Amino acid sequence: MVMILTTSTGLKRASTMQNALVFKKRYILLLLLVIMAFGVYPLLHFTPLEQVIIKKMKVNNLANLYITEASAGATTGYSYRFYLYDASKDDNAFMASLKGDNEPFMITTDKDGLEKIENGAIFLSVKGTVYSFHSPAGYLANGSPYSLPVHLVFSPF
Repeated sequence: MVMILTTSTGLKRASTMQNALVFKKRYILLLLLVIMAFGVYPLLHFTPLEQVIIKKMKVNNLANLYITEASAGATTGYSYRFYLYDASKDDNAFMASLKGDNEPFMITTDKDGLEKIENGAIFLSVKGTVYSFHSPAGYLANGSPYSLPVHLVFSPF
């Protein structure tokens, strides 16, 4: 659409409405980019890792030891993850914490790696692969950080 404009000096000038359409297209493009960003973000943070509690043991008055069986799908083997978690909270709270920042102190292929818990220390004897391990194992209880010593004996067979 072309419009003829007359200026204050009496000159005639042609003007188009393209600027208005481009203005609208920019905002539509921006809106689509924002929608795509919010759609892609959850996909990037999606993990197929499923965990099931297979053992829970009391370590002391403040902490429980949880051992979970983790599977990332049909083409991967099981891994077993060892966590310390606040004893005042229930299993549902523990499972919810796995979606957050609760990290295991050990990841292994041996589900029978726990030997004993004695005098506030955890003793492990693992036969198989250890993917990750750190000691002392830290946890939060009633909002305060604590740690426990973990002793590991490891054999690949």
